[in-house]
Amino acid sequence: MAWYLLLFLAILTVQCYGAYRIGVGIADITGPPAEVAFMGYAKPDQKGQGIHTRQFARSYIVDDGKSRIVFVTTDCGMMGTFLRKEVLKRLKQTFGPIYNENNVMISGTHTHSTPGGYLMDIIFDLNTFGFVRETFEAYAEGISRSVRRAHDELSEGKIFVTTGEILNANINRSPTAYLQNPPEERAKYKYDVDKMFTQLKFYRKDGKPVGMLTWYAIHGTSMNNTNKLVSSDNVGLASILFEQRMNSNFTKLIGKGPFIAAFASSNLGDVSPNIRGPLCHMSGQPCDPYTSTCKDKKDKCIAFGPGRDMFESTAIIASRLLEGAWRAWTSKGVELNGPLRVVHQYVDMPSQKVPYRNPKTGRTEIVKGCVPAMGYSFAAGTTDGPGAFSFQQGTVSDNPLWNALTNILATPTKEQIACQAPKPILLSTGEMNFPFEWQPSVVSTQLVQLGFIAIACVPGEFTTMSGRRLREKVASCLGLDHPERVIIAGLCNTYSDYITTPEEYQV
Repeated sequence: MAWYLLLFLAILTVQCYGAYRIGVGIADITGPPAEVAFMGYAKPDQKGQGIHTRQFARSYIVDDGKSRIVFVTTDCGMMGTFLRKEVLKRLKQTFGPIYNENNVMISGTHTHSTPGGYLMDIIFDLNTFGFVRETFEAYAEGISRSVRRAHDELSEGKIFVTTGEILNANINRSPTAYLQNPPEERAKYKYDVDKMFTQLKFYRKDGKPVGMLTWYAIHGTSMNNTNKLVSSDNVGLASILFEQRMNSNFTKLIGKGPFIAAFASSNLGDVSPNIRGPLCHMSGQPCDPYTSTCKDKKDKCIAFGPGRDMFESTAIIASRLLEGAWRAWTSKGVELNGPLRVVHQYVDMPSQKVPYRNPKTGRTEIVKGCVPAMGYSFAAGTTDGPGAFSFQQGTVSDNPLWNALTNILATPTKEQIACQAPKPILLSTGEMNFPFEWQPSVVSTQLVQLGFIAIACVPGEFTTMSGRRLREKVASCLGLDHPERVIIAGLCNTYSDYITTPEEYQV
């Protein structure tokens, strides 16, 4: 009888709590603050001279008894292929094959105010004048340590899902491009950016809360390109504030408390936190909506707000993220249940052949991927941080003088020019391999199904509408009842710049 009773209690425990084992971990990854250019605004003279907020890696492990995943969100610009490989190498030395390419997802928060020089693709390490080992080592060891700490905390627990909206924290910084999408598609959505967020709440078996993970679409550009303090920006500060609220005995020991909170990146490609919108900096006049330029060529079109300076703006946006996430945290939520599945693959993008609906002709045709290339609008920057020289957003014609200069590095082939059209090529990075690869053409893609939600780990910055299309397609393929069940985890595993809709790409 005693044996049967013990078996019954064991079965009951599995039914109540045994669906998942969970673990959370945090580690400091702050890179060298002194004299290392930041990754984000591509300004070599924007070098760290101190610290505004420290950088952290926050890891969340979920295990259903058959499969295991670890999702890591890091306070850095983005994740890169070679940094992820180094993290996997270090984890293998400790754990063997438990954590591997298939089940480790590492996403950057996309703050623009943290040290660069760690991606090991030339185009991304240009502003630091090459690879910076100190940054790479700080990130690799810190991320690995956060996973090790999460692993050490593995225990039976529960996960709840909540959703919500934050209305006063983001705007679309490319609204004219967004308007190129079909009217009937835009009519399905109330806003031209995603205001919704998805939150996972982690509890131990005894009911103690141990972690929160919220995905929301917002750029880490409240701190502008004049900033020279290492900063995790708005989402990083929001994470710290949430942790301080939960870890009341550790308010002065940031990153040391038992509860871990993270705000992770989503489809933020065309999303800005500078909600007062763009104006010409000197005149205060509206910018040209298509090129984001001013009548006075010496003036700059820059978006600001909501505060009086970048520090106040960062604090305001962080507090709004905090309060929105807190409302979700204090609501009941829906318990996650069901199997855990994960798939990962490297995709050689230039060799892909896909059906493509040409927005100009309306016909569907089979098209092939291109090797990478950066266009003129890339050099123009954005309203969060304008670029140099006379480059303009929305440029669809090239310049012979600039072509003559950049063709010294590599002259794009006729096939490459046709493949990238209508984007005029400034740097044909996919045809530049000296002294090594300039930009990745093979990218990591990863998909997790966790009960009734899915997490799509994507290698870049999806725009609002491209993210919405991906959600719809993944939800349809997995049989999920609503696209909002699909989470876009941006800047994950590999960085390959922006992903737009075909319609947005035309401008």
